[in-house]
Amino acid sequence: MPDVPVERRTYFPLAMQPNGDRRPCPRCGRLALTPWYLRRDRERRVWRRWVCVDCHAHEDLPEDASA
Repeated sequence: MPDVPVERRTYFPLAMQPNGDRRPCPRCGRLALTPWYLRRDRERRVWRRWVCVDCHAHEDLPEDASA
């Protein structure tokens, strides 16, 4: 059974909000990691995908840890 998306954005966030949530990117190091969408795994945990708007790297973090 594949992961079930909870919230899905079909577009890539091109511009970040001025006061938005930002994190350092694990690949390029810029402060450009922005939240993209939520998904659930088979154990029903919620994960948020964070995507870098500069280099398009991503990482998944548990939603309670990324809040």
